[in-house]
Amino acid sequence: MSRVGTIDGPEAARATLVVTAKPGARCGVSDYTEKLRTIISERGLDVRVERLPTWSFQGLLRVWRQGGAGRRSVVHVQYPSMNLGRSPAVALAPLLIGGARLYLTLHEFTIFNRVRKCYFLTFALSRATVIFSNEFERRAFETAFPFRRCRTMVVPIGSNITVGRPAVPSEAREPTLVYFGQIGPDKGLEAFLAVSERLRAGGESLAIVVIGSPSGPDCPVFRDVSARADQLGIRLVLNAEPEQVSDELSRARVAFLPFPDGVSEKRGSALACLEHGLVVVTTHSAKTPDWLRASTVPHVSVEETAAALRTLVSADGHRAAVAGRDPDALRARTWPSIAERHLALYGLA
Repeated sequence: MSRVGTIDGPEAARATLVVTAKPGARCGVSDYTEKLRTIISERGLDVRVERLPTWSFQGLLRVWRQGGAGRRSVVHVQYPSMNLGRSPAVALAPLLIGGARLYLTLHEFTIFNRVRKCYFLTFALSRATVIFSNEFERRAFETAFPFRRCRTMVVPIGSNITVGRPAVPSEAREPTLVYFGQIGPDKGLEAFLAVSERLRAGGESLAIVVIGSPSGPDCPVFRDVSARADQLGIRLVLNAEPEQVSDELSRARVAFLPFPDGVSEKRGSALACLEHGLVVVTTHSAKTPDWLRASTVPHVSVEETAAALRTLVSADGHRAAVAGRDPDALRARTWPSIAERHLALYGLA
């Protein structure tokens, strides 16, 4: 484990992590940023999180004044997150802070429209380091900006939910099906509800739980889930603390995460379920790396998934499904490894 030698005063080595977030709001990228701050701080670096109310020139100027002006400082932008707004002000970061000390983790890129992708032209033309959670997103960025000067890297993300108990054996788990993640559009909850309805129509009495945070009180998907919860016997666990989420995941056997664009390494909810020993049924696509494809059960149709779940929620089905996983694949995505990668990138290891 490396330690960062720091000194007191304005020239101490320092990293500022920047994210937009509302106080108290549940956001995977915001949670990831705080986890990253904690694990890097444990290695001796003065690292702070700057939570902007939204992207603006004034917000970036504040970042520069409070932590980005020192010669031994770096600024690391996390994008996108909730409350980011429509402002293109994030594009000003390379101009204000300077590319050599600027890092950007793009948790999403391919989902952006052409206008929002252009926000990152200034990063591409600068000496900034642009980080992705997987090769698919990295290749898409490099294709969009073939004339780039920036450095691109892949650093896998880790789970925001720490495993709170030793591995729970199959027979000690409950025949429970869970969904875990943000409750909002483009998360696959429509497919989850369709499979739940098929299971109930077939007389299945297994417990079904939705664990997550609504993207907003007026979200149509959240309203639909809430309206059908009683009808389908779904238990809702909303806005839970990480410890409660870990307890829920540790007791269940199967997670169904039907991401519309396919599971990939940017899906922290899938990583959390795998780390907690659940069988993960999910969609595969060109974004799915080989190790993740081999570690999950493919979702093809409502009928096939409902039939598969009847076996997977049993102790024998769970045991057989998790037996063939490669433990090294998940071990490479643990937080200590992620922290060391970041310190090396900052040049502060």
